[in-house]
Amino acid sequence: MIKAVFPLSARSQLVVAALGVALLAGCGSHATKDVQAVPPTTTAAKVRTPLVRALIRDYAKLGRDVRAMRAAALPVNTETLKGTPALQRTTNVFIIDLDKSHLSLKSKNRMIDHAAAAVATTCDQCFQQLEAIRPIPEIAHP
Repeated sequence: MIKAVFPLSARSQLVVAALGVALLAGCGSHATKDVQAVPPTTTAAKVRTPLVRALIRDYAKLGRDVRAMRAAALPVNTETLKGTPALQRTTNVFIIDLDKSHLSLKSKNRMIDHAAAAVATTCDQCFQQLEAIRPIPEIAHP
């Protein structure tokens, strides 16, 4: 049997039980209102501006580029200066797609983070190229 830290007398237990019942009795609603069914609302089609559609396409394309960079870096087990031709090619494609994108400067900087993480341990020059194109001065001094 577990001993209570603060033992309650029989009268205290009765008071606690009465308070519990009183609180629970007040939880229900006694009003008799007619519940009306809410008519189903029609969902409006998402209206996307041309800029939003372009941004979605750009993010998807750059995401595919980063995945291709990771796949090209996977077979390389050591850090190399120039990487492999596949790493160089995928890095080049990423840089070109990033330059053509409609992303903001901060978003471009964040995408460069993802791409740099994909090649950092395998291709030193690819990593340096990505670091060189960061838009830090443009972000700092608009």
